[in-house]
Amino acid sequence: MAMHWTVLLSFAWLYLFFWDLTATAVASVALFVLLIAHEFGHVVVLRKRGIPVERIELFGIHGRTLHEWASPTDEMVVAWAGVGAQVAVLLGALALGYGLEFTATYSIVGVVAGPALFVWTKLNLFLMLVALLPIGPFDGRNAWSAIPWLRNTLRKRRRAAREARLFPEENLSPEKRRQFEESSQKAATDLLAKFGKKAEQPRREDS
Repeated sequence: MAMHWTVLLSFAWLYLFFWDLTATAVASVALFVLLIAHEFGHVVVLRKRGIPVERIELFGIHGRTLHEWASPTDEMVVAWAGVGAQVAVLLGALALGYGLEFTATYSIVGVVAGPALFVWTKLNLFLMLVALLPIGPFDGRNAWSAIPWLRNTLRKRRRAAREARLFPEENLSPEKRRQFEESSQKAATDLLAKFGKKAEQPRREDS
């Protein structure tokens, strides 16, 4: 894991929110945890898909997980995994904030919880929007490829459903296909027999 010098700028940026060194220190730790959670969302999916991870780099308000080659579909899923991890942090922070409202809290709890919850909720939402920007090093470049991917998937499913209606025998198991062919041959034989009988009846009447 490597940290870029721009991480220091994020600490200064947080100080402009709180104008307090203690709150800034707490918020900085919370921001570090949030960035790590985002990148580990990438790592979890990469490992599940068998893609080796090379290293993690942290910048001021975003990170980057370097890995070996991955397919466009894998890149799309990995991109959304980072945002999904942030959503999990957001939901956990909202639950924590809701719980603190109904418990007796000491001043030290408010000092720690206030800045941390700010980072994990409001700042978290802002960082999600930044992460989904379809430019530069952000995840949005790969994440929004989900739209054409879904469109192509739906088109393929509609085509497969249409082909299944037109050619039902292609989607059958070998046993079902054999039964289908036997029933088709029997139906064709019966149909030919009926036509043969109808053709014979006029000849008998003429004779």
